[in-house]
Amino acid sequence: MQAHEQATDPLQVLLVDDQEMFRGLVKETLSSGDTFSVVGEAATGAEAIALTGELAPDVVIMDVQMDDMTGIEATRHILSTMPNQSVVLTSMSPERGYSLLAVEIGARGFIPKKHLSIASLCDTLGLGEVNAAA
Repeated sequence: MQAHEQATDPLQVLLVDDQEMFRGLVKETLSSGDTFSVVGEAATGAEAIALTGELAPDVVIMDVQMDDMTGIEATRHILSTMPNQSVVLTSMSPERGYSLLAVEIGARGFIPKKHLSIASLCDTLGLGEVNAAA
């Protein structure tokens, strides 16, 4: 992840989820603060791989379960070509070992969808209390 040196310079986020409604809710949540800026959205793993290369976001929020390929597969592919890319996995499914799996494949961590917020994302990325009011 690139250094977040200025409070006025939000981290760029790529949202990856096959559910458009969920992407919209996350975008709205992240837009409520000034820590993150959603710069792109993808509905498939293939789109995630392409947009991550094109946009070079600071962080990719990746759904674990998608139709074309899993978020695990897409994350592995992204990190094989961009090893410094920050990826945070998320899922509606209960934990079931996703936190450990996320770390094993090189992602920054796992946040269950029902707990995804500015504060939880800051915590997972090691940003501390950076405008994490939501």
